[in-house]
Amino acid sequence: MTPYSDRLSHAFAFAAKYYGRRPPGTNPTAYLAQPSKVAVLLTRYGAEEPTVIAGIMHHVLEEARGSERRELEQKVKAKFGPVVLGIALDAVEPRFDARGVERPWRAAKTDYLAQLEDACPSALDICVADEIQHCGDMSASLRRLGAEYVREVAHASSEQTMWWYREMFDVLARRHDWPSRAMLDELRTLSAAMLRTLRPYGDPG
Repeated sequence: MTPYSDRLSHAFAFAAKYYGRRPPGTNPTAYLAQPSKVAVLLTRYGAEEPTVIAGIMHHVLEEARGSERRELEQKVKAKFGPVVLGIALDAVEPRFDARGVERPWRAAKTDYLAQLEDACPSALDICVADEIQHCGDMSASLRRLGAEYVREVAHASSEQTMWWYREMFDVLARRHDWPSRAMLDELRTLSAAMLRTLRPYGDPG
C-alpha cells in the first residue's frame, strides 16, 4: 500500500473536519490522534488501503449520533465508496441508540461482541488495532499519571475491562477466517501488562 496516497490524505482531512468536533477535556490530544495511530498500526500489519481508510472512518462514525451519523454515512459512501463504508460500519461499536443517547457500557460491549461474530475480517483488524492503540495510551497514562487518575476518567472498571478482553479474545479465537493472528498476540501482551498495573489498585466502591 502506498503510505501517502491521495485517498488516505483525504481520509485524514475528513477525520480532522468531522471527528475533531468533540475532543474531551481530559485528554484531547490523545483523542484527536486516535485515527492516525490506528491507521499506522493497520499499515504496519499490512492492511490494504480500504481497510486503513475504514479504520479512520470508523472513529468518525462511532462518535456521531442520530441524524448526524446518517448524514456522515452518506458522505463516507460518496467520498470513499461502499466497500470502505461497509468495513467501517462492521467495526463501529454501537455506543449510541437511535435517538443519539449513549448506551450503558456493558450493553454496548455485549452487542459489539455479537457484531464481531459476523463482521468482515477487515473490521476485526480495525477493532484489534483500535484496542492496541487504547492499551498503549492507557499504559502511558498509567506511567505518567498513576492508576488513581486513570480509574477516575475510565469508562469501565478494571473488572469490566478484564471481562471485555476475555470475551473479545474468545470471539476472535473462533473466527478462523481472520488471518491477522499476530495482531491478537500483540494485544494480548499489551492488555495483560495494562491489567497487571491496574489490578492491585482495585476499583472504587
